[in-house]
Amino acid sequence: MLDLIRTGYGVALFGTLLLSLGPSRWFFVSERFGGYAKSSPGIDRFQNPRLLPVVLFVWFLSAIGLILGYHSVIAALVNLILCHYFFIQMRWKGVLRGMGAPGYMSYWMGAYLFFQEYARFYDPTGSLQRISLMAFRSDFAIIMLSAGVYKILSGYPKNHGMNYGMVNPFWGKYWRYFGKLHTQHLSFRLLNHLGYATEIAAGFLLLFPSLELYGALLIFFTFLFIATQIRLGFLCEMVMLGSLIYLQKGGIADQWLQAWWPKFIPVTQASPVAMPFLLQVNEILIVFFLIYIALLIPVNAGLYYNFLARKPLTKPFQKLLELYTNTLGAIIWRVFTVDVVNFYVQIWVENKVTGNKQLYSVPGSLDWKSRFRYCHVGEFVGLTSVFTTLKYYPNQPSLFQERLLRYAKTVPCPAGFKLVFEYVSIQQKEERFHHVPIAQFVVDLEEEKIEESAILPEMRGLLRSAHPTSPVHEAARPGTYAPSPSINT
Repeated sequence: MLDLIRTGYGVALFGTLLLSLGPSRWFFVSERFGGYAKSSPGIDRFQNPRLLPVVLFVWFLSAIGLILGYHSVIAALVNLILCHYFFIQMRWKGVLRGMGAPGYMSYWMGAYLFFQEYARFYDPTGSLQRISLMAFRSDFAIIMLSAGVYKILSGYPKNHGMNYGMVNPFWGKYWRYFGKLHTQHLSFRLLNHLGYATEIAAGFLLLFPSLELYGALLIFFTFLFIATQIRLGFLCEMVMLGSLIYLQKGGIADQWLQAWWPKFIPVTQASPVAMPFLLQVNEILIVFFLIYIALLIPVNAGLYYNFLARKPLTKPFQKLLELYTNTLGAIIWRVFTVDVVNFYVQIWVENKVTGNKQLYSVPGSLDWKSRFRYCHVGEFVGLTSVFTTLKYYPNQPSLFQERLLRYAKTVPCPAGFKLVFEYVSIQQKEERFHHVPIAQFVVDLEEEKIEESAILPEMRGLLRSAHPTSPVHEAARPGTYAPSPSINT
């Protein structure tokens, strides 16, 4: 089973990197060199065009090593370091926002594989492998519970959730078909209820050893279906692989694998090496994972307290909470909820003199010159996160302007042209979904100036307010759910 997960993850990682080759000049480079990452001396030294080919080459090698099982511990360690840097450390420091949930699951699965592969070769007692597996199983269950609970809080039971994503051209693969359906169509209501119910049910099942197989299967087939409907890169495949960590050695799935395992996929036969130094390292890691398990519920409770009670913890505990969660990437899973999927942004390149303009952002287009970038989930995450800044930080306009300018500089715009970002709201009207442009943000890169104009002034408030079913409030800054002081005043 571990070989299957390792090989499957290697393939998904390779696919993610392959899709990222073109956008890598934005994804993994700082704004000083035309990328998404906020410029600083440390970031500029690592995220620059000279090092980018080296980083990608090493990352691809690690993916191939995982697929083939060749020096898998080193390959897993290299991948983990790169995933943690780009998807966790850079989450609040760039427009890419750590590639959202797809980036986080790449990191999470990378961490799981490293510790399991390391334990396979260097844990003769088997204790580290058991304890680390327990930690990842517990964490996966909490992730599912958190995602399901937030869907309930953000409007899924009231039919505000999955349906917006399915009719959104940036996210939905069949948005034209679903856009023709009645807003209260049975398929929408069913998928919204299943959206939170399956995650919560699976999360609870995964907490009990006698029931975890059923929870794993529920997650596996749920995300198999989602993969056929929504553009999420390899997120669904990563989650499906994550559900396999619950399958027991000697169980039905394990027996089936042994009987049908493809001959071309290598099986690792390892005899763990007992080295005095590594035995001490293993003891430290065991303590780390025991603490990690013990803190899972308090940490997630702290995040939800910040978010729902709209209050910070006492100062020392709040600082510790933010240090811990930002180091390890723990978040409230607001994946595919209404504030993220009920709008999209069209980008036009407009001639300043004639007013003639051409659409640049075409989801799903295979135009290799420019629009292929809008086939990548990271691009959807990045562009969406720029404009959710208006909702998440309405009293911090400079944050939005900084992010929009940084994004705009990556869009090809000849001299004498300007960029027009058109905010399109998805609304349920007259029994159908309507795509309503409500505002434009005109970016003049030559002057580095942004002008906002309302297309429908009466709807302008939608830009800077959460959906009525959403509990979103303004946080003090990126990286915390503690509220902004302006909320209390």
